Amino acid sequence: MDYEHEHEHDHRHDTVTTAEKEDLLGLVHMRFGHLPDEIHEKIMAIGDLDVLDRLFLIAVNAANWDVFVAELNEGTDSFKMTGDGFDPLAEKKKEE
Repeated sequence: MDYEHEHEHDHRHDTVTTAEKEDLLGLVHMRFGHLPDEIHEKIMAIGDLDVLDRLFLIAVNAANWDVFVAELNEGTDSFKMTGDGFDPLAEKKKEE
């Protein structure tokens, strides 16, 4: 193992591309439908790849729109995916 380079900076996290943000917008649109302009603008303003990666996971696993928006508004301060809020089938289970 090359320990000399083990802790080098990962340059993938230096920038977030427009395409990556548009991918998240597409996923959120597929899951939840039309996006308000405010949400579109917040996603397009993301500059931290870790935040964007977290939001991809949230978008896939959030039980509903409100859970996704709450996590989007957390910014960099949150990463908790526990409970019914992160069961994408929770809404279906309620209907049964």
